[in-house]
Amino acid sequence: MKHKFKCLNCQTTINPDPHITVCQQKGCKYEAFEIVYTNRDSNTSHEIPIPLSNNLNLINLGQGNTPIIRLNSISSDFELNIFAKLEYMNPTGSFKDRGSSMMISALKEFGISEIVEDSSGNAGASISAYSAYSKIQSHIFVPENAPKNKISQIELYGSEVHKIPGPRDNSTFAAIEYSNKNSIPYSSHNLSPYFLEGTKSFGYEVINFFNQNKLHHILFPVGNGSLLIGSYKAYTEIGNNINIPKHHAIQTENIRPIVNMYNNLNWSVDDGLPTIANGIAILNPPRKIQATNVVNFTNGTAITVSDEQIIEWQIKLAQKEGVFAELTSCAIFAGLEKLISTKIIKNQETVLLPITGFGLKDPPKSFNQ
Repeated sequence: MKHKFKCLNCQTTINPDPHITVCQQKGCKYEAFEIVYTNRDSNTSHEIPIPLSNNLNLINLGQGNTPIIRLNSISSDFELNIFAKLEYMNPTGSFKDRGSSMMISALKEFGISEIVEDSSGNAGASISAYSAYSKIQSHIFVPENAPKNKISQIELYGSEVHKIPGPRDNSTFAAIEYSNKNSIPYSSHNLSPYFLEGTKSFGYEVINFFNQNKLHHILFPVGNGSLLIGSYKAYTEIGNNINIPKHHAIQTENIRPIVNMYNNLNWSVDDGLPTIANGIAILNPPRKIQATNVVNFTNGTAITVSDEQIIEWQIKLAQKEGVFAELTSCAIFAGLEKLISTKIIKNQETVLLPITGFGLKDPPKSFNQ
């Protein structure tokens, strides 16, 4: 389907180019792009619009169509209807496969044979897998303190792994420098508008599952916000006066740039502290304004939870529901408890919680003892 890149800030549109990741217009401060379609008839098209010249070119390793289950014990505890979407059932164990499939498919159409990416683990593993399938050489920059299981997974797919000391954002700086020095496209999952177009399949599946049954809330663990933004894009593309659930962004107390933006508070990368939820430990997310706007557009909220609460919920979720979620995913359960206590989520409402990654990717510290 024909499409353009549109700057989120100045609204300038350009022809798609895998070598251009941010807007170069003056005053945009390297703003990210989104994709807009130039030949879609919104009144007659019922297909999910995707930015490929041929839909058959979409790489499929089995991503998407993940199960949605009712969490009976927790629903009873809180007097709610709580559902979980098991995103860890994607091929590499996280929701990132939705975005990687679309991004790597688009890069393949452009004839790209080598890429650079930075990741705390899940996106790196996902992009490595889809790159391997597509015969694209990938260089993945990771924090040296990223979970060993995730780094091992990346290495297994044959990617060249670059371990970078310091906070998560240092991997981004190193990846960009390597990309520029070696003239290899910087294919960041945080910046790529193609990655975002892949994540919106989550939203379409949620809409189809709940159909006419009202879904009141969706809680997302948010680093850059690609799943939250993708979900909202699906709802807006379908239109037809469909009810859009409140989209809530959950971050940790130690790294909370989107929560601070939502609350009109200052945030500096120097304010960040270590957190066990490494999947959302992004000090300066490039889509923070877009993610915050989604929260506001849907009348959602953005809140923080503690590392201690996250650890508690990893255990509770496993013992109450038989679901083994990675620590980052458990932030939304701590967030659920907080939103219930503040009456934002009310009795008998329906809530969806995406389990974004599998527990073995980032097991409890006592796991190997």
